[in-house]
Amino acid sequence: MSQFTRRKFIGVALGAGGAAMLPGIAFTSSPAEAKKTPPKAETGSALERIKAAIAHWEADGRAFASDTLAPGDNAQWDKLVRHYFDRDAYTSISVNSANLCPSLKPVSAMVALVQRLLGEDISFPMRGELADASLVHGLGAVKDWFGMRNLKTQADFLLALVANSTEGNNFINNGLVTSGFFDPQKDNVVVWDVNHPTNYDAWFYRKATQGWGKDSVRVVGTKMFAQKVTDEERKAGVMPSDPASADDILAALRAVVDANTKIVTLSWQSNECGMLLPMKRIVEELRAINKDIYIHADSAQTFGVLDLRLDEVGVDSISGSFHKWPCGPKMVGILYMNNRTGAAEKFTPSIWGYDEHINTPADYGFPAESGKIDPNAKRFSYLGQQNDATLVSTWMAALFHTGHFHPGVTPARIEARIHALGGMVQQALYKKLPKVFPDFTEKTAYQWITTPTTHDALRSSVFLFKTPEGVAAADVMKHVYEKHKFAIANLKVKGHDLVRISPTFCNTASDVEGVVEAVVDVMQGLKNKKLASGVHDKAYA
Repeated sequence: MSQFTRRKFIGVALGAGGAAMLPGIAFTSSPAEAKKTPPKAETGSALERIKAAIAHWEADGRAFASDTLAPGDNAQWDKLVRHYFDRDAYTSISVNSANLCPSLKPVSAMVALVQRLLGEDISFPMRGELADASLVHGLGAVKDWFGMRNLKTQADFLLALVANSTEGNNFINNGLVTSGFFDPQKDNVVVWDVNHPTNYDAWFYRKATQGWGKDSVRVVGTKMFAQKVTDEERKAGVMPSDPASADDILAALRAVVDANTKIVTLSWQSNECGMLLPMKRIVEELRAINKDIYIHADSAQTFGVLDLRLDEVGVDSISGSFHKWPCGPKMVGILYMNNRTGAAEKFTPSIWGYDEHINTPADYGFPAESGKIDPNAKRFSYLGQQNDATLVSTWMAALFHTGHFHPGVTPARIEARIHALGGMVQQALYKKLPKVFPDFTEKTAYQWITTPTTHDALRSSVFLFKTPEGVAAADVMKHVYEKHKFAIANLKVKGHDLVRISPTFCNTASDVEGVVEAVVDVMQGLKNKKLASGVHDKAYA
């Protein structure tokens, strides 16, 4: 195939959407409905068909126009959950949003539609339309989701679709070094000991294999199951897992950040201790120490959780995954970079391939021999062939979160609901844990629950807690799944064997009550030797 045909034709094809005339796919609420009503054949371009599906879901959501979705209005949220999630098809209920969530019905329907379209036509014109759907319309909807569409200049930030948070984090910790921005012989990077491994172990791996200086990676520590730290621990950069206030967190950071700190990279909400960091205040204080510090906020546990007003928070970059809290498609993530701080200029991307139009950087005026690459988000989009079905379906997730389907949904209301679900988890644990921990009290909850319980502002709904002595968290997870049909997680964190529950807006209040009751029931059974132990020997660590 000639260079022109392969690289250029698809760009022309973006305007030739009407050329693809394919059979349609019906959008139904469940497999049962699909059997009752045969799919209706439709015609039109791929983009027209996608927009018709969006119109269907927009019309479908008008029935909810009067629902205001107050955080504690379980009746309204239950209606939303029943309508937008196919719970009748589930063989277990997941309360494990920190790892994986079920997809919204509009998302699953769009994945099915695009897969069918590609099953019948994989031409450049077809793929061009799908690229338009995901990286023009889809990313535009994500900008609305982040509150960025109306900024004075779109050049203030870069936004790219990547594989997941892992890829985004690795773009960060590899690209900042390769570019020369970070000199590992004289600079240091500050990490948190309860960061995700892709934002913690990855730095130590690079240090070990690339001959970095002894002081190149510094660690902010966490004293688990504690409300206080000693003066010596504070000076060493350690914070308690249940801080008295955000001041404890800032004190730990200030203890390890110095004039040679070039990067501070933190999990905005830790999947390993449940703490939600006061990121806006952290950014303000770090910038006061050194305005050129690069601040990365791993947002695997905040994308789809918080109302992310990134232009107000001021971080340099975030990464996130659609398959977690947003209940979007699998195998796709987000990478944001703050251009006002020159973030992208500090990067050399680790992947050099072609983009959704089968173009390389050379097609945009950046030949390889120049050593230069696009100053925009395109630099993170040379990923080669990707899953068009999941890329297009990010548009559906963004439309849901911005009220295009259910009119009552806003990012702020999603944040408030998830926080309220976290409050329900906390109260259920307070009620049930005394059955397996006789000394447990609400006042001393921090001794068993690592998620902050003293200040609600320092948590969302990632809850981690101990098991009774002699009871393995992996066994709890396995029996809760097999006996009660709830999916949860177990983690080994800093020498502690922990159970994790993390509900999001796809869960009901009864899910929360049910999963805590199931966990305690299983703990009692294992403690009393009524359930088999050693049934699951691999922890999610």
